[in-house]
Amino acid sequence: MLLYQRFVPGLAIASYIVGDERTGEAAVIDPTRDVEDFVQYARENDLHIRHILETHVHADFVSGARELKARLNGEPEIHCSGLGGADWTPPYADHVAADGHEVRVGSIRLQAVHSPGHTPEHVSWALYDNSRSADTPWLVFTGDFLFVGDVGRPDLLGEEAKKELAHQLYASVFEKLPALPDITEIFPAHGAGSLCGKAISSRRSSTVGYERRFNPALQQLPEQEWVDRLMSQMPLAPPYFLRMKKVNRKGPAIIGPELPGQKRWSAKDVHNRVCDNCLILDVRSKEAFAAAHIPGSINIPFSPNLPTWAGWVLPYDRPTLIVTDTAAQMPEVTTHLLRVGFDDVQGYLQGGLDSWETSGYPLDTLGTQSVQQLADRLKSGVGRMTVLDVRTEGEWNAGHIDGAIHVHGGKLQERFSDVPRDRPVSVICGSGYRGSIAASFLKREGYDDVANVVGGMSAWQAAGYPTVTG
Repeated sequence: MLLYQRFVPGLAIASYIVGDERTGEAAVIDPTRDVEDFVQYARENDLHIRHILETHVHADFVSGARELKARLNGEPEIHCSGLGGADWTPPYADHVAADGHEVRVGSIRLQAVHSPGHTPEHVSWALYDNSRSADTPWLVFTGDFLFVGDVGRPDLLGEEAKKELAHQLYASVFEKLPALPDITEIFPAHGAGSLCGKAISSRRSSTVGYERRFNPALQQLPEQEWVDRLMSQMPLAPPYFLRMKKVNRKGPAIIGPELPGQKRWSAKDVHNRVCDNCLILDVRSKEAFAAAHIPGSINIPFSPNLPTWAGWVLPYDRPTLIVTDTAAQMPEVTTHLLRVGFDDVQGYLQGGLDSWETSGYPLDTLGTQSVQQLADRLKSGVGRMTVLDVRTEGEWNAGHIDGAIHVHGGKLQERFSDVPRDRPVSVICGSGYRGSIAASFLKREGYDDVANVVGGMSAWQAAGYPTVTG
C-alpha cells in the first residue's frame, strides 16, 4: 500500500492519497482546491485516481473534489456523506455515503464510520488492507473528528447547533471510538495551526491507543463537564468559515488548469482604477509596507498565514489586485487566496511599488515604533495615546500592557468605534505581523497617527517591560 500525506502550512490542512501498488488504483481523501500535487504524485507512482472521498463539508478551505475530478476528465467518483440530511449532502457527490459505505481500491477497503459532532454528517474513513487483515483497520482518516491531541470543535455552525453537535461529539468519542483497536493509526485532516480545534499537536499522525491514553479530550467525564472543558478558551472562529460551508455544500466553481490572477497591470491602469472597485492587497513585508504603500491598500504580508488572515479581514464581494515584491510570488499568492474562496484575483501591479513611485503617484506611509519608544512615551505621560492590542483573548489574558485596549484583529472592522480617533494609536500583536494588518485598516479608515509596534509583545516582554494579566 502507498500512503501519501500532503500538508499545507498555515491552514494546516492534511490531505491523503492511498494506492494499491498491484492494481495501480488510488483514492484521494479531503483534497484541497490546488490539485496539481495529487495529479503529479499519482503520475509519478503509476497510480490511477479512481475515487475521491470527503470526510465532511469543510469550513476552513474550499474542497478540491470537483476540481480534481474535472482535472482527471471526470473519471474519479466522489463519495460524500449523506448522514446530515439533504442540507448537508453536496449535490456533486457521485455516491452518497451511509454509515458502513465501502470504497475499494485494489486490496484496500475504505469504510465510512459516522462520527458526528464537528458537523452532523461527518464520517471517518477506516482503511483495511485485505492483503494483511480484512478485520482490523490498519488506519483511519479521522477528518475533523479526532486530531492528534484534540478533537474537532462543535461550535462552527452557530450557538443553536452547538448544543446538539457537542452531544453528538461526546457520543462519537465515547461510543464510536472504542470500537477501534489501539493499534489503528489515525491520520487527521489538520495539524497544529488549524482553528478547527484549540490544542492540535504538531505531529501529523498517531494511534488510537496513544490518543486514548494521552489526549485530554478522550478522558471521560460527565457529558456537560466534558463539553465545558472542551469549549473553555476555544479560539474565535473566522467569519469566512460559514462562507466556506456554503460554498462546499453547494459545490465550488471549477478553476481549471490555468491559474487566474496572473495578468499584469501597469501603474497607470491601477491609478486610473481600470479594475473597477478593486481592493488593493499589498503582500510585501510589514517593513516595506510601512516605508511606502499605495493609499488605501491593505497589508497582509506574504506567508503561510496569508489565506487565514485574508479570510478573516478581506471582503469577498470585491475583485483583488496584488502588490508584491516580485511576479514570481504571484502563483503562490493566488493559490493561497483560492484555497479560501477568493476567486476574483484580477492580477498584480507590474514592476511592484517601484513602478508606482517612478510614475509620481501618491504614496502613504505607516509609522513604526520600537518597544523602547512605546515604553518611554507611556512613561512620560506626554499627550494622550491608545495602545491597541489585536491578539487573541488567550494571549491577552496571559499578559498585556496596562491600559491597552483589546480588540481581536479579525474583529477590528466591526469595532472601529472602540478605538479613539482623536489621539495616536500604537498597534501591538505578538510579533508585528497582525499589527501591520490592523494598522493598514486603521489607515484606510482615516486614522492619521497610527504606528505598528515592531516585535510586538514578544519584544516588549523580552525587553523586561511590565505586563498585567486577566
